[in-house]
Amino acid sequence: MKSLQENRFLFVAVAVSLLAHGALLAVNFVAPAPAPLAPADPGLEVILVNAKHAKKPLKADALAQANLDGGGQADAGRAKSPLPDMRKMETGDSVKASKRSIAELERQQRELMTQLSQPTPLRAAPVTEKSTPDPVPRGADLIETSKAIARMSAEISQTIDDQNKRPRKTFITPSTQEVGYAMYYKTLQKRIEEIGTLNFPQQNGRKLYGELVVYIPVFQDGTIYQKDGGARVEKSSGNPALDAAALAIVRRAAPFGRFPPNMLSSDKDDLWVIITRFKFTREERMEANLTGGAN
Repeated sequence: MKSLQENRFLFVAVAVSLLAHGALLAVNFVAPAPAPLAPADPGLEVILVNAKHAKKPLKADALAQANLDGGGQADAGRAKSPLPDMRKMETGDSVKASKRSIAELERQQRELMTQLSQPTPLRAAPVTEKSTPDPVPRGADLIETSKAIARMSAEISQTIDDQNKRPRKTFITPSTQEVGYAMYYKTLQKRIEEIGTLNFPQQNGRKLYGELVVYIPVFQDGTIYQKDGGARVEKSSGNPALDAAALAIVRRAAPFGRFPPNMLSSDKDDLWVIITRFKFTREERMEANLTGGAN
């Protein structure tokens, strides 16, 4: 009780503080509403016109880039939209345009029918160079044609005679079994190998090595047949100098002797074609061997 009396002032101060804070919390502060302001810039609407007058209108309905006092045929005043009135197009101009198009099409149709009903004279196509008929041959033309045919016939006959006069060609190949052919080739082979070894190809002091295939046409007297070009290289060694040296060896080795009588034909001359492979080895020897061919 004593303590209550001693601290009475403190309790009163606390109570007063609580009441004061409660009152302050109950108060609601609201900002005042702003006063309405009139717009300073009411906006500007400018109308573009396609004409102008020297004097200003007494009472302007709108602002424009030039003075225009009256004009136009719109009794209701200025249009509220820049777009055209589509109702007029639906019931007015579009219908009129469609009718005009239909009328034009009907007119063109009548003209076409009139043209078809009228008789038209036939007109022949113009004569061109391609359609011009061939002229009737004259006597001179017939003579020239006959001469040309005679020349062609003579050339054909001469070609046939030349072919008939050519010797009968026989290819000597490894498949040839007749003893006469084999013996003749052995003699030819030995002679070519001897000449080739003695005259081994060289160029600028260096020996030439390699392989090639040579076509050798031999007439029945043992000479090389020259009318078809003579001996030639069928498959090159890749070295032109070696190819030329091989052909020179063949020419130096000829003639190779007459054909044996039992291997000659009775109706015409004979020509033996020998296709042989030449090989120039590192031992400085030349080897000749038969290769394939037509028989």
